Amino acid sequence: MVTALSGTLEQMWLFYALLAGALYSGEMLVTRHFLRAQKDTWAFSFFYSLVGAIICLPFMLASPQLPATLVPWLLACLIGLAIVGHNLLVFRASGRLEASFVGAISKLRLAWVFLLGVVVLHNTFSWPKLLGTILAIAAGTVIVVSIKRPRSAQAVLLILAATFLNAGIVILSKYLLGSFNALSLTFFAIFLPATVFNFMLMPNALARIKKLSLADWPRVLLACSLGAFANLVLFLALTLRDASSVLVISEVFLIIVLVGEHIILKEQEYLWVKLVSITLAVAGAVLIQIS
Repeated sequence: MVTALSGTLEQMWLFYALLAGALYSGEMLVTRHFLRAQKDTWAFSFFYSLVGAIICLPFMLASPQLPATLVPWLLACLIGLAIVGHNLLVFRASGRLEASFVGAISKLRLAWVFLLGVVVLHNTFSWPKLLGTILAIAAGTVIVVSIKRPRSAQAVLLILAATFLNAGIVILSKYLLGSFNALSLTFFAIFLPATVFNFMLMPNALARIKKLSLADWPRVLLACSLGAFANLVLFLALTLRDASSVLVISEVFLIIVLVGEHIILKEQEYLWVKLVSITLAVAGAVLIQIS
């Protein structure tokens, strides 16, 4: 019975990680499509957090688990503030770079998560996991090195900065899963504080929110909904497995971004470079799985 339960948990974390990757890939494509025309990343970031909070609320109410001490709540607020900065960086870059290029650079976060997981969370070190992480990062490096985009230098720097924030958010969230369950943490740390901080910090908030809501609300709602469900299942995976493994597995879905760019966004340059990148990402995921 114990063996069967262990096998079920093994399958569930993998399912959640893969599902999160698929949802994030869809969200990246819709976001890229929208932000190519609409440049207000502040307002889009607000809607991203607001829709996420609304979607996550019933899940949280169905199974709440909340800390009784103050420190976890303060850390949850810190995560919310970091998410505002992270989203602004990523969304601003998404309006200037292909979705696969953004995803490729973002893979650098895997290095920071792996290192922080070993040092801060005391995750078990394993060579297959390290090699899988290196291959996943190499998948992004192939695209970054091969695709020259001089006019996008600033956007590249934005994504690089976002990788540090993302790693910190993931590691801190993994730590807080000892105080919250996945559903409560997604609502109280990922979406609710970010919504409040985004509104407070956004210049001319009400006017910008109204303008964006009238611009193309179906695509805004679709992108934000995909992001909300992606975060939910990602944290469910993090309750069952270490952060580094979960993120590397979710990166396999770079193939969805590539296919979407070709079919939906008509961004068809550097096909072979992207295929090599996907192969490396899949190889890294296989190594993580066998570790």
